Amino acid sequence: MKLPAIFKPSHSLAAKLTLWVTATMLVIFVVITLFIYKTTADGIFFEANARYMGLLDKNNEHVNATLKTAEVAVANSVPLVEESLSQPDRLYDVVERVLALNPDIVGSAVAFEPGYFIEKGLQFSPYAYREGDSIMSKQLGTADYDYHQMEWYVAPKQLAAPYWSEPYFDANGGNTMMTTYSQPLFNSRGEFYAVFTADIALEWLSRMMRQTDSINGAAYANMPGRGNTTGSAYSFIIGRSGTFIAHPNRERVLNESFITRCQQTPDTLDDRIGREMTAGLRGNGHLDVQGDTSVYYAPIERTGWSMAIVVPDHEIVGSAQHVGLMVIGLMLLGLLIVFLVCHFAIGRMTKPLTRFAASADEIAQGNFEAPLPAVDTRDEMRHLHDSFLTMQQSLNEQIRETVRVTEQKGRIESELHIARAIQMAMLPKIFPPFPDLDEIAIYGQLTPAKAVGGDLYDFYIRDEKLFFCIGDVSGKGVPASLVMAVTRSLFRTISAHVSSPELIVSQLSNTIAEDNEANMFVTLFVGVLDLSSGIMHYCNAGHDAPLLISKNGRRVGLLPVDSNLPAGVMPGWQFSRQETTIDSGTTIFLYTDGLTEAEDASHGQFGEQRLFDKAQAAMAAGCHTPAKLVEQMTEAVHAFVGNAEQSDDLTMMAILYTPSHTDDRPGIRHSLTLPNDVTTISQLHEYIDNIAQDAGLDKSMAMSLDLAIEEAVVNVMKYAYPHDSKGTVNIVTMVDDEWLSFVISDSGMPFDPTAAELADITLTASERPIGGLGIFLVRQLMDVVGYERKDGKNILTVKKKLR
Repeated sequence: MKLPAIFKPSHSLAAKLTLWVTATMLVIFVVITLFIYKTTADGIFFEANARYMGLLDKNNEHVNATLKTAEVAVANSVPLVEESLSQPDRLYDVVERVLALNPDIVGSAVAFEPGYFIEKGLQFSPYAYREGDSIMSKQLGTADYDYHQMEWYVAPKQLAAPYWSEPYFDANGGNTMMTTYSQPLFNSRGEFYAVFTADIALEWLSRMMRQTDSINGAAYANMPGRGNTTGSAYSFIIGRSGTFIAHPNRERVLNESFITRCQQTPDTLDDRIGREMTAGLRGNGHLDVQGDTSVYYAPIERTGWSMAIVVPDHEIVGSAQHVGLMVIGLMLLGLLIVFLVCHFAIGRMTKPLTRFAASADEIAQGNFEAPLPAVDTRDEMRHLHDSFLTMQQSLNEQIRETVRVTEQKGRIESELHIARAIQMAMLPKIFPPFPDLDEIAIYGQLTPAKAVGGDLYDFYIRDEKLFFCIGDVSGKGVPASLVMAVTRSLFRTISAHVSSPELIVSQLSNTIAEDNEANMFVTLFVGVLDLSSGIMHYCNAGHDAPLLISKNGRRVGLLPVDSNLPAGVMPGWQFSRQETTIDSGTTIFLYTDGLTEAEDASHGQFGEQRLFDKAQAAMAAGCHTPAKLVEQMTEAVHAFVGNAEQSDDLTMMAILYTPSHTDDRPGIRHSLTLPNDVTTISQLHEYIDNIAQDAGLDKSMAMSLDLAIEEAVVNVMKYAYPHDSKGTVNIVTMVDDEWLSFVISDSGMPFDPTAAELADITLTASERPIGGLGIFLVRQLMDVVGYERKDGKNILTVKKKLR
């Protein structure tokens, strides 16, 4: 048999490439076909398992959320039941309130032990239920309805724990199919006296399962035996005993058992599924029900129920098989195309290669004028010819260009060195800057990542106030350095006439935003520190929060800052002003993200926690001056980075506030600023402990102070800033030989805690109205309590006599 020329063996490069490519594609085709055959079924069923188990989990969350509503409603109403025991008729109001506040609850009762209220008879159970849009109430216990024998009453009493009943139809209560959550009630002696219930109607379960079936494209049908499927998925829920709670065939609900149906079939796999469902397990199984069928099931943890989805296998794999056949067909077609392309195209394309190889040898020997083979085509070979020709012409030019670029690079490097010197000259470089002032000590340092950078810092004193700033321009190099120079100049110009930091930042931001075609911006922190009072007003524009370090280094924390936009991002942005009081001996440590985001060789970052630790270690080592603190931080970040290249500009500035008149004041002054967040109260405890330690107070008085100040601060957060509104609470403390004084101020709503009527502690908890205990406790623990509203602030002053 004579083979066509296309299939005859050949030693040409084109033939070899065709053979290798075709053979490789054939092997790949076989491997992929086997892989598809092996993994398609597993992958499809794995995806189906994830899908249906995820759907079950979603339904489980929905059921648990609805049931939890009842549990929370009952738990929250238990105190009202206890308060109403002296007036049992008020219990009707309690159960009606449960329904009014919880639309998912259709009935609620407080069922007491026989004869608990003698005047009410043997059975007394106030019960509220829904009738249309109205809430009605009645006495549940009657001669015909002895609730003391009901599961929802007996089970929680015996278990001494909350209990969800099996679903049932209650004709005497809500007159609907429901399940009941029951919480046993015990008196102060631990004696059981009643059950508090909430009824949940189960019609919503059926609606939820119908929605599940709709998602799966299910068509509900009656299924005799184990489920006479018609080629559609369906879902159901069973109770702890296996009774159907929800099913597309409503006649089975509460009337038939899934376990019983499984036992009536010869197949034992469905028996295992039934046992695992009633045991509260999750999983899936495979049954032979008029064709292979998959069952996915998961428990409803709160009740012990279990839900399942039944899906015929042909619905799971049908579309995937169709796609698989299409893939195989396309692969066969692709293989044929590859073979034809390789035979005809590669052969034609590779013919000029041998001639180019000879020319390339001559060029490699240094003969840049070697003749090239003629190419008449307009494909890659023509491009290769032109490339060789261009290479010949450009080699000599490249040699000349290399000499010229080397000379130019030297000039550019020289100019960059000059630009760096100019940029550094714009920043303060004489330290200490104010040798005649004892109130303040400052040290700053900027290390660009490139020859020039985009970080900046500046400071000066005007009208006995220290104006200072630190910033970081987006980007690096020459563009960032130009914006840095503009920003520093704008700070000096604007702050010379404006004293409010938020106005300085606003005007600076508006100026940068004008004609900002490069879309560059500056993260900026501007502060104005009154050297006489220690009060600092500041404005943050997207910059890292400064670090506040106490004199002894025991307290290190971030200054609370608002999350404003960086300067230059949006014209007209209203920047906020904040205020705090700087204690004597406190160091304000400002930095750019080149410190916290400095990376080592493995791309790990320096981070805030390491910043805190190094600050405390520096103070412990006696580095109390700003220069030594910055030096220690520089050494720490260099040790962390190691040999890794500096990735960003690194700028640090430390300000030590030591007012000269501190020793002339009659006492010691401390301060703390907290955001309106009760989770930060732990900082208050540490603050009080440090004050007590400095004042030499015993543990008993320290605990009393801690309790009283915590009550006062929490009241401010709760009432001066309602509905979680933003704000801060400032605590200023003065200690002298005779008094320990706390001034608690805020800018919230007017709130006078001293105006509240003192609680009468002689009354019982049920008789005493809510509120008043906090200020009562503060008055008991402190000697002086006073309030005033001044300059839009609530000011609460509390004092403790020390001697």
